[in-house]
Amino acid sequence: MTDKKADTQKKLSRQLLKTILDNLYDEVVAVDANDRIIYANKASEKHYSVRKSSLVGKYVHEVPAWANWEPNTLPTVKRAKKRVTLEQTSPLGEKILTTATPVLNQNNDIEMIVYNVRDVAQLESVKQGLELTRELLEEIESQKGEKTFALPNCDMVAADKEMQKLTALAESVAVVDATILLQGESGTGKGLLAKFIHNKSLRKEAPFLVINCAAIPENLLESELFGYAPGTFTGGHKDGKKGLIELAQGGTLFLDEIAELSPNLQAKFLHVIQEKQFMPLGGREVKTADVRIIAATNRHLIEMIKEGSFREDLYYRLNVISLLIPPLRERPEDIPTLAYTFLRKFDKKYNTSHDLSTEFMDCLLLHPWNGNIRELENLMERLTVTIKEPIIDVTHLPAHFSEPQEISCRELFPLNTSLDDLKEEIEKDLVQRAYERYRSSRKVGKSLKISQTKASRLIRKHVDRVDSDS
Repeated sequence: MTDKKADTQKKLSRQLLKTILDNLYDEVVAVDANDRIIYANKASEKHYSVRKSSLVGKYVHEVPAWANWEPNTLPTVKRAKKRVTLEQTSPLGEKILTTATPVLNQNNDIEMIVYNVRDVAQLESVKQGLELTRELLEEIESQKGEKTFALPNCDMVAADKEMQKLTALAESVAVVDATILLQGESGTGKGLLAKFIHNKSLRKEAPFLVINCAAIPENLLESELFGYAPGTFTGGHKDGKKGLIELAQGGTLFLDEIAELSPNLQAKFLHVIQEKQFMPLGGREVKTADVRIIAATNRHLIEMIKEGSFREDLYYRLNVISLLIPPLRERPEDIPTLAYTFLRKFDKKYNTSHDLSTEFMDCLLLHPWNGNIRELENLMERLTVTIKEPIIDVTHLPAHFSEPQEISCRELFPLNTSLDDLKEEIEKDLVQRAYERYRSSRKVGKSLKISQTKASRLIRKHVDRVDSDS
């Protein structure tokens, strides 16, 4: 009886210890001798932008956010084999105070390293509250309110493996001057990826200019792109006006919603890409266009070509390098990362402090995210501003975030359903969705775990419009 009681107390103690560690404000992470994470408490989710269950079992180099904090403490601790305390800075400008303590065995070899991390901003805030007067604090707060938040270097947030591959590909092609076409649903981050490519390119010190082809009427869009000579328009500037092509000289011009260009502008812009030259409206002087073009669209250009609304020659000029950004619903590993990234962004902007409950994150993972990253960003800003409690929970979510109800097999597949028709429908749906994302028979085959030959046959069978390179 005594042994059973002792065992029960041990189990309770382990559970109690876990509860205590998860309720610490400080982050606690343990890494074994092979750099594999063997423990992480709840607070670690905020600094590494992923759920703690996703951290445990991974090697530190597999956690993108780990490498983002500089300087890296791991090599220092391994070399010194003693406790090290360093102040680290993230790409977002956050500061943390990290204490890494090695646990040594009898042979003086490292068995594990235990990390304790504190938020420097929180410590400084407490210090100011103790040392400064109310008047000085109000002055500091007003100064904070004037600052705006921006993502330094526009680093891409990518925890999803496919997004990591896409980001790596984007970085590798950034150093060449080839034209790039970004495709994906609205709100998936095409603009951010374009900025990322520019910042990784040899043109990063030159301008990065953006124009939305859908937001400006055709007559104004032409003058915005090409500029105009003096006296071209009644009421225009007497000295004329430089267009974005000229203003972006040496840099990058990002044309969002490229599919909305009129046929007239498509022809003119094709000339710019082919000849690297342009002429302002009303002008007589041909000018050089030393500019890298990145275009983006959420429409299917191949279909538009067949309809006659988009030039085929322009498509192939734009589509030298094509990058397809998957929708957020197909990259669930990015949802916690993005949620915490936006939480930190808006907490800093509005001088607030929040954390996210596990249940809240579970609900985010169930949401379809038809508005993609833009929808998630808007949600996090709204909650940051409106929620006064320190923990944002499921009760704070809008009504349309209610958990989807489970549908039974009996409701989906009644007894009078044709088995052959059902198999055909499921096969068609899977092939179409896989092809829509990957645009390659090889990748479709890999995704559906079938041979490339079978994938090619199914694509021809179920997909109406197939790209020529598939």
